[in-house]
This record gives sequence, structure tokens and C-alpha cells, in this order.
Amino acid sequence: MSRLRKLIITQILPLPIVVFIMMICFNVITKGRSQSEPSDRLELIHSDVSRGIVRDGIPLKILEGNVHARQDTLELLCDRAVYNELKKILHLSGNIRLSKGRDTLIAREVRYFEESKVAIAEGNVQVFRPEQRMQSDYLEYHYDSDQIRARGNLFLQDFENMVYVTADRGEYLPDKKCTYVKQNSHFWRIDSTSVDTVHIFSDQLTYYFGETRRAVAKDSVHIYQNELHAVCDSGIYFIDEDVINLESQPKAMQKNNTMYGHQMQLVLQDRELKLIRVSGNANAISVVDSALEKKNRLEGKEIIMYITDRKLEKIYAVSNARSFYFLKEKEEDRGINVASADTIKAFLKDNELDSIAVIGGAQGTFYPHDYKGKIVEE
Repeated sequence: MSRLRKLIITQILPLPIVVFIMMICFNVITKGRSQSEPSDRLELIHSDVSRGIVRDGIPLKILEGNVHARQDTLELLCDRAVYNELKKILHLSGNIRLSKGRDTLIAREVRYFEESKVAIAEGNVQVFRPEQRMQSDYLEYHYDSDQIRARGNLFLQDFENMVYVTADRGEYLPDKKCTYVKQNSHFWRIDSTSVDTVHIFSDQLTYYFGETRRAVAKDSVHIYQNELHAVCDSGIYFIDEDVINLESQPKAMQKNNTMYGHQMQLVLQDRELKLIRVSGNANAISVVDSALEKKNRLEGKEIIMYITDRKLEKIYAVSNARSFYFLKEKEEDRGINVASADTIKAFLKDNELDSIAVIGGAQGTFYPHDYKGKIVEE
């Protein structure tokens, strides 16, 4: 536009009208640019009704009916929304749905902060991802980093691995490909019959869902599986291998049997316990008669317990093995066998000692049931 034409326009039209025309031209240009270039600002895509009000000196935009807004790749949908133009906060209610890629959030109420790209959701909050679901009373979703903080009746579900986690609060950390929960955390993995479901209770638990799926439990760890109850300060359940490693003075109880040592490993097959390996000052104790304080004992650098059809079948003590067993025959006491060797194998039937094999450098003493002297343990 030439200088002369500019002069003619300003002389013919009042200045406010000229400014208004220039603003319209600017909005048209901006709109055309936004269609070809993604915008970092929160955009209103659609609403049936849109009106503006001023409340307590704050300009608000009221959006009602099929509300659809967008920021970057985040889509925000609801029945009603109120936008605070000063604080740049969008308050959503009614059939809320926030979608980004393959991730969807639904809740009863959401406040979305445009500048920080944070959604604060409350009331039956659920986040859906492929093969995963998260539920809580309160949730903060940081869409710039994909981090999530949640609290109140937190529930996680991994459909592919049949894994469930509950806790009072937790965080989703995408850079580490894990979910960290604490306070009354409970992890469980069910099997097809639910008979051999593995339960892990602890103060803290981290569930890694990357290439190596595992659950790491710390502080006051309790593990339950069928008739097994194990305790330790740190445990790792490797999901794909179906193996649980217990550290920090672990101890396991199964019926009248107790096992403990420096480390312990529970080997499962389709969630059914098949083997218990105890290493480092390993001990296995079996109560024969609690009233008379009769206990069978087996010690060694390593003890391996084999389980078949959910029953303890045999126990091997390897390296510096020692045993102290009460022998029976047809329910009658026959005496006590004390032995030491490189390896001691104890075979059980109906959860009671059936026979013992002592292998390599064997030494031992048999005390008949009517023996009255001192019994020397090897």
C-alpha cells in the first residue's frame, strides 16, 4: 500500500475503525498460520456455546456442549469448561477425556494449566495405556515430561503379565520405565486358577515395565504364595523368569518348615513354587513335636528344597553339611541321627522325614530313642 493510499484511508476513516480492520487482518493471518503450523498455545477447537463474563475482576470464558480444546498433541474434551484468561487455567467437568497419543485420562474434574502443561485430576481418575491402567482419587499429570504423581486408593494393572499393584501414593517415571509406589504397597500376580497367586507386601515397591520386567520391594517385605510365607528387607521378582530373589537375612516358612540364610531364591513355574534355594549359612528347620520341642535341623553353605505338587519332596544341604534328625518307623521313635558330610540329602513323604543320604566325608552318630546320655551335635 502506497503512502498516499494510507493517507487517504486515515483521512476518510476514523482511527478506531482503521485499528479494528488491522486486527481482523492480523487474526486472519494468524489463523491461517495456525492451520499449517502446530501451536504451543491452548486452542479452542469447538464448543456449542461460548460466552465471556467477568467475575471478581477476572475475565472468564464459559464453554458448554461438546467442548474440544487442543495444545500441541494433547486433545481435551468435556461437556463444560471455564477458562481463566489471567491465570491461563482451563477447568473441565462432565465426560472429561484427555488424550495424547495412545494415552487417555478420564476423571470427574480436571484443572489444566496451559503454561506448565499440567493436568490436576480428581474423582475416580483413570489413565489408560496399551496393556496398562492406573486409577486413583487424585492425580497430577505433567504432559511436558509424561510424569505422573498420584495418591489415594492407587491401583495399577498390567494386563499382559496379570500384575496388579495397590498403594497409598506413587509416581510414574517414563524415563526409567517404571512406576514407584509407597505406603501400604501390595503387588500380586495371579495364575489361571488363582491358587498360586504371588503376593508381595512392602513399604516401597518399584515396578519396571521395560525389557526386563521386575518388581523391586524394599522395607518390611512379606511374600505369600500358597502355603509359603517369606520375609526379608529387599526382594526382586523377575516377571519373565518367574524367579524371586530375597536379600538381607531372608526367612521363609511353609507349614512346619522354616528356612533362613544370607540370600534366598524362590523358583516358580507358572506361578507354582518348585524350588527354594538358600545360600550363606543356610538353615532348614522342621518341627517334629512342638510340645516336646523336637526339631529336625539341616545346615550347609547352601540348601536346596525341591517341591512337587505343592509338597516338600526333598532337601539337599551342600558343602559343610550337618544334620540333626529324629528318626521314626511306623510312627514309633527310633532315635536321633547326627551327621556331617560334604552333602546331605533328606527325602520326605507326606511332609515327614522318610530317609537320609550322607555323601562325601561322612561322620555321624546314632542315638537310640532310650539313650539317656548327652547328645553331641556334629
